[in-house]
Amino acid sequence: MQDMSKEADSQVQTEMPQVSRLVVNQNDERFISYDYRESPPREMVQWFRRRARILFNYSMVKKCLPVLSWLPKYQCSYVMYDLIAGITVALTAIPQSIAYGILANLSPQYGLYSNILGCLAYAVFGSVKDVTIAPTSLTAIMVQHVVKELEYGTALLTFLAAVVTISFGALNLGVLVRFISIPVVMGFTFAACLTIGSAQIRSLLGIKTQGKSSDFVTSWTNVFAHLDEVRMADCILGCCSIVVLCSLRLTKDLGEGRWRIFFKYLVLLRNALIVVAGATLAYYLKTDMDDSVFNLTGHVPAGLPVFQMPPFSYTNINGTEYSFGDMLSVMRTSIITIPLVTTLEIVSVGKAFSKGKIIDATQEMIALGMSNLVVSFCSPLPAAGSFTRSALNNSSGVRTTMSCAVTAVVLTISLALFTDALYYIPKATLASVVISAMLFMPDYEEIGNIWRSKKMDLIPFLATALACLFYELDYGILVGIGLNCCILLYLMSTPGLSGEEIQLSGLTVLLVKVDQSLAFSSAECLRDWILKRIDQRDHIDVVVIDGQNIHFADTTVAKNFVSIEEDLRIRQIRLMLWRFDAKVAFVFLRMRKELFIPLLRADVQLQDAVARWKHLHYQIPTE
Repeated sequence: MQDMSKEADSQVQTEMPQVSRLVVNQNDERFISYDYRESPPREMVQWFRRRARILFNYSMVKKCLPVLSWLPKYQCSYVMYDLIAGITVALTAIPQSIAYGILANLSPQYGLYSNILGCLAYAVFGSVKDVTIAPTSLTAIMVQHVVKELEYGTALLTFLAAVVTISFGALNLGVLVRFISIPVVMGFTFAACLTIGSAQIRSLLGIKTQGKSSDFVTSWTNVFAHLDEVRMADCILGCCSIVVLCSLRLTKDLGEGRWRIFFKYLVLLRNALIVVAGATLAYYLKTDMDDSVFNLTGHVPAGLPVFQMPPFSYTNINGTEYSFGDMLSVMRTSIITIPLVTTLEIVSVGKAFSKGKIIDATQEMIALGMSNLVVSFCSPLPAAGSFTRSALNNSSGVRTTMSCAVTAVVLTISLALFTDALYYIPKATLASVVISAMLFMPDYEEIGNIWRSKKMDLIPFLATALACLFYELDYGILVGIGLNCCILLYLMSTPGLSGEEIQLSGLTVLLVKVDQSLAFSSAECLRDWILKRIDQRDHIDVVVIDGQNIHFADTTVAKNFVSIEEDLRIRQIRLMLWRFDAKVAFVFLRMRKELFIPLLRADVQLQDAVARWKHLHYQIPTE
């Protein structure tokens, strides 16, 4: 009997490897010293030191001021493109900014003031060449209720919203935009083009009656309700302008040599040329200033903005006095919602025009915040990323954010000198410029790619598009992001699991492989899956969980591993944890060190790990 016992011990020794590890990175100092505690203070100090080194260097200054990067490299060939883009956007921005100022219950010139200062600031701080900062219908609607009480005192809301937005950027919260996927951006872009184009149909047909809002449904409802107001002259001018603009766009590759250059610049100038032609035609066809052939932009108050500090206390026209606290009570949650919505808007617009390039969302937050900070010194109407004017900027061949500065200069000159000339720009011409830009804005090929590559991506695409069309653009994109997050949570909650039954060292082993990290949402899934597979098999001695792909685990996961071990022990089955990283193992060890130390094994070969574990810990269950 003693000889047989010695022979068995000798066989076990041959099966047992000479070197064995409990975790993958066995040399971790904390594991050697049996110190499994977390050390957040030291990690936080190191993080602050790294952030301090990043913040106080020239490269960080260049990152916060993109103008320092592109201005030294500015080429003479860019001048024409930026001039054309800036002038074209300015011609469209004039009537729109006036309209948004009126929509916000403010004097019309405040819309222009916001546009001028917003563009100047974005030219310095902006990182996306196509984006144009300007007042939008959304920002106008969001400040309406505040303007009714505070009037010009709403400039304080613009100031505080700017401070909050800059704080978002300083805290590097730009990572939040990673949750905006390509299908969501495509859905937003598609719906925005339909919405913006639909809002221009009224002006294209010469209908003067304006709907309650400019959303997709209301725009078409308003058109059909006032078909009797259609003016044939405006309709003909607008439709002809669209035909000319689309035809010119298709001629960009025509000709050779000088003719090719001619058509190239003709295409770039098409928007500005059509506006000038429309204004000239309206001027020569005028019969009566009060009854023009076309619906015109109308009178724009002349003069430049006056700079002053945003009021921290205010007395409105009715004599009601508001202290700083009273003003805050009027603004309520707008101080937070305006930064959130405008940030989402500018990043979404930037991604829509990025054409695959990476958008620095944090820098866009800082640029938006700085723009509104400057705006608050001369206008109560906050600015945001304008999709319409950004589309015109893009279609005009913009090269750098210098175009924003050009737009600001043109608007300033127009306010100072040419308000009489701006009177004659037909609204139908401006509508045709916007509509023709919207026709070519969606990437129809990319929509087809979504269908071909992953049909499930059509769900966030359609959800975003429909919510934007039938509700509101910005809330629609929130719907898309929320749906994407739900899909992401579902994928995190259902890790890929596979099981293989093998014979090792005289034991029947169920090897369980997990293809991703585990979090609280997926902990129960792993436990239920293992117990279900155990019940489907006749006899299992050991369940081995392969942790090679598990790089994160939390308290809920550790607690479920304790439950897995207890459930298996009741069934007289043992548990072994193989190839777990030290960081994950530390979570388990901090939960119950005495339980998990016998379970962990990280030998290179599973056979060696099972043999060593069997020799040290396994006992044959008694009948």
